Amino acid sequence: MKRSETFISLFLVVVAWQLASYFFPVYLFPPVNLIGAELLALIVDQQGYQALSTFARILAGMAGAFIFGGFLAFLMGRSDLFNRLVYPVVNLLQGVPALSWVVIAIIWFRHTEFRIWFIMVATTLPAFTFQLLDSYRAISKDLMEMTLSFRPSRLDYLRVLVLPTVVPGILTAWKVNLGNASRVVVVAELVGATSGIGYQLLQSQQLFNLAAAIAWTITLVVFVLITQSILIVIENRVLRYRATSERGL
Repeated sequence: MKRSETFISLFLVVVAWQLASYFFPVYLFPPVNLIGAELLALIVDQQGYQALSTFARILAGMAGAFIFGGFLAFLMGRSDLFNRLVYPVVNLLQGVPALSWVVIAIIWFRHTEFRIWFIMVATTLPAFTFQLLDSYRAISKDLMEMTLSFRPSRLDYLRVLVLPTVVPGILTAWKVNLGNASRVVVVAELVGATSGIGYQLLQSQQLFNLAAAIAWTITLVVFVLITQSILIVIENRVLRYRATSERGL
């Protein structure tokens, strides 16, 4: 979608919302200027640390899931026995709702930050594991045999063959899991935190302040969009050889 079309779509949504605010109570459809005032208040009242807490939790949880998921994916790809033992467990974890992990974390752990980190890792680990495993299995057997014929060291094998093959899958996994992580962290903060965007949404709900809830939601969405844009820039830079290959064809 072109940038101009994106702006037009967003403008139409804003106009439709503003029109609805004329016909419905403020607590159902607050006017756009009221939402803007709440966004400005986040800066003026120095509430930015609330958003930064959420952003840090998202990145920390995804980093943990990526490390553990990558380790599991590597072992599953290298060993059929390990894969047969672990795959059903990871697949089972994939079906556990985020709210269930919230309840489990509250019962198991006392520290709030560790609870949220555990929830983030538990909910995003299966996706990271399966996506990285698929990337590892996509390595061409012919290319693998050719590489092994040169008798590379373990480090050279990872650097020359494994990493260039799995990097596209790694970047895709981060882009896909980012949206899921942003939804999960809000659920975790709603239940077990005293700071962050989820906690602020809970406060807004108790006060029937939909304008503030939307302002905090927009803040989270903007963070996700900016982070995805950064990942796209990294992807275009790291995988620029693909564009060169396509032009050569």
